[in-house]
Amino acid sequence: MGVIHKLGWSVARHLAKSMSPYHVRRMAALFAEHGRPANERQSYVCPNCGHQGPMEPFFGSGAMRFDAQCPKCHSRERHRFLRHWMEADPRGANFGSLLHFAPEPELQVALKDRSEIYRTADITPGRADLVLNMEDIDLPDGSVDTIMANHVLEHVDDSKALPEMYRILKPGGFAVLTVPVVTSWDTSYEDGTITDKTQRFIHFGQEDHVRYFGRDIENRIRAAGFDLDVITSDGATSAKYALIPGDTIYVATHPKAAAKPN
Repeated sequence: MGVIHKLGWSVARHLAKSMSPYHVRRMAALFAEHGRPANERQSYVCPNCGHQGPMEPFFGSGAMRFDAQCPKCHSRERHRFLRHWMEADPRGANFGSLLHFAPEPELQVALKDRSEIYRTADITPGRADLVLNMEDIDLPDGSVDTIMANHVLEHVDDSKALPEMYRILKPGGFAVLTVPVVTSWDTSYEDGTITDKTQRFIHFGQEDHVRYFGRDIENRIRAAGFDLDVITSDGATSAKYALIPGDTIYVATHPKAAAKPN
């Protein structure tokens, strides 16, 4: 039996060396999923595509998350939470003129269907309709009804990006924001001297992240002039859609009677 095990591991190592990193991760996720106890493999509902059944593991920020990715539309927890919010909240019915930063394909169809004008934006040419720097957005004041920025603010200087989003939104318009946040921390963790990719991964969970947000993200959003509504995934919703319990959506609204940012 020991010889068979050794032979199996030898074959696995050989296959891993010959496969792309993507396919190695897929194979690792497959083995991890089938290695789980049967009672841990549950069925969920995907509000994004209607899939009903088990979710798949997904690698992210140095860890594998079980029940993270829909096998049909590939939505992950934050995508499903946003889609659920769109269906449940009247604000998600019509976004008017929508600007979608760092657009995820998992959400694009739903956002287009809810927008009169749908445009995507990214700082890297070729990834979106518009090449825009969130810290210095090359669009006129009051030109957008809605902004979607899903896990983007942790990549940029939010003290510049938030006022820029405020500037381009029409009064009454709003930004839908999500970020990785450690809610037990009063203050966000950031250090501008950390620029090495390896060190950023160690300190902030990903090589292109520049901080972990704490609860003070709410104060940061309000300081840019926004009114803020905080939506949190509750236990029942998380259990139904395979969400991260306590995950948060920040809906930052440009007041109709515009206040001056601090």
